[in-house]
Amino acid sequence: MLRKSVSAGIAALFLASAAQAQDTPVKLIDVTTDLTAIENPAAATYWTNLEPDLETAIAARLAPERLVGPDADGSEIHVDIDEIELASTWDNVTDMAESRLVGQVNITSESDNSKFDSYSLDVAFKDAMVFLPEGTDISTLTMDSAQYYSAMIEAFADNVVSRLK
Repeated sequence: MLRKSVSAGIAALFLASAAQAQDTPVKLIDVTTDLTAIENPAAATYWTNLEPDLETAIAARLAPERLVGPDADGSEIHVDIDEIELASTWDNVTDMAESRLVGQVNITSESDNSKFDSYSLDVAFKDAMVFLPEGTDISTLTMDSAQYYSAMIEAFADNVVSRLK
């Protein structure tokens, strides 16, 4: 009798753990930034595709079955990129290692209160270097290069997805 109770308890524990380990379904990824707030036209032009590129990079890191339609039950990822930091990085940083991409990340869910999260995410170029193509010579990179842009987007997206509950 005791053996059956212990076995049932262990089975229940494993089932509960498996349920908690389920990946969060995501029904919306929304990235916003007010590029009109950036007074430097070169910086505003450079970051023009930031919103769709970051949304795509976040979605690409999620397993396809985690992406559900807008009418389905799932979490929403909202990212508001800090325009002041974008402009500041572009205008004032002489050492690319000091460059950063900063945003407020808010995760919401209409049906699961355990999925809520809100945090400021700050990705520095040193964090993004692992996303550069193999063999990239970082001494020749500039902040307006495609490799730099892509690495910063990928690093930010990777951090957002890794923190999903």
